[in-house]
Amino acid sequence: MRVGDAAFRDAMTRWASTVTVVAVREDGADDGAVHATTVTSFAPVSTEPPQVVVSLNPNAQALPFVELGGRVGISLLSREQGRWARVFADPLPVGPMPWAERGPPLVPGASVGLVCAVRLMHPTAGGSRLVVAEVEEIHPGEDDRPLLYWRRRYVGIDAE
Repeated sequence: MRVGDAAFRDAMTRWASTVTVVAVREDGADDGAVHATTVTSFAPVSTEPPQVVVSLNPNAQALPFVELGGRVGISLLSREQGRWARVFADPLPVGPMPWAERGPPLVPGASVGLVCAVRLMHPTAGGSRLVVAEVEEIHPGEDDRPLLYWRRRYVGIDAE
């Protein structure tokens, strides 16, 4: 039986994943413009060196600005940050943004922030890009309970 797009999407709603925002500060921009995208395809790859992988779909706002050797901020959202997940899931987010004027583009209050250097970008058959990045800095947050995406909605974990 051939797997259709709708059937695959429905099957993947049963996989709970940490909601993550991938952000990149545009190089050379006077205003320090930041482009960010909500993703749920995130995973650690190795501890030596510390690396993670994210999948950016072809329409991801951040994708055109992610480049080999460049830096990205990856924020693993805490359970109370569903608003930011929705904002950056929109291809044209509006309203005040959470970014500091300078420095790595991390969402304040995230469960953890990772500042990473892009080491590999690999295209997929569907047009997405797998981005492997080496973690250079870790910024732990105060609330370590993650925001998850499960069954097409954002949910928090209350377990200790």
